[in-house]
Amino acid sequence: MQKILSILIVSFCCSALGYSQPIVNHFLAIPNDVSHGGTFRSITETSEVIIKGYQPVPHKTEKQFNGNGLITQQIAYNSAGGKSSETHWEYTPHNGLSRKYHKFFANLSGWNEEEVVIEWDSETLLPHRVEVLKNGKTSQWALMTLDTLGRIESAKVFGPTGAHTFTEKFIYIEPSNMIKVMVYKSNGLYASSWSYPLDREKKFRLESIACQLYPNGDVMLEKLSSAIKGDQAYYYEYEYDSQGNWIEKRTYQVVLGKNDKIRKKTLENKVTRKIIY
Repeated sequence: MQKILSILIVSFCCSALGYSQPIVNHFLAIPNDVSHGGTFRSITETSEVIIKGYQPVPHKTEKQFNGNGLITQQIAYNSAGGKSSETHWEYTPHNGLSRKYHKFFANLSGWNEEEVVIEWDSETLLPHRVEVLKNGKTSQWALMTLDTLGRIESAKVFGPTGAHTFTEKFIYIEPSNMIKVMVYKSNGLYASSWSYPLDREKKFRLESIACQLYPNGDVMLEKLSSAIKGDQAYYYEYEYDSQGNWIEKRTYQVVLGKNDKIRKKTLENKVTRKIIY
């Protein structure tokens, strides 16, 4: 039922054996809410999963942004209204992530903390060291190396004892606006691969996913590139404010007809946003 979602999870998260995210994920995958109008100051999102026969249970997320439109805080709440996680981001003067603090609640262990500290080179303006601390103790850290074009070539990752654990190699695919990160174990064996946008302000799509867009660039239809008549896909509808930003987004699971005609449209998720500029 969820072929597209499954492929997205595998492609963006891990294409192999279930390894955790690469350490470079911390500065390559910063949440990005792009405004079509004024700069966001805050967004309050309420999301509802629609299941036939059940009353939808809303989950709320609050986001804060700085003057450059970069996210600085995100607080998520559970269905009972209690805080379930809290994340803070700090940036360098050139808008590079310098610190991320994440606090989240787990049923068996209670509140947990993760802190990411990124050191930037003042000449290249690229990150050269990343350290991850979990509950106050170093979990892993990495050093970056550059290629002959002055881009990040790889990250050598070390565990808490200083032992080399992984190497994360960068492949730049400019026509697709993509950075592919290939993760290898310390013995050189392949572990996983991940994909990120090269330019976060531009559209980024995997080759396995085909999209149809509305005139403003928002996604209308999302399907597998190989999809044929009778296959499932996702269809999106939006309501907008005066700035051209969506304030309600509805996700439908649909069955494709001939020439991608929409059939059997079933609402699966609804997100509303209260935006302050």
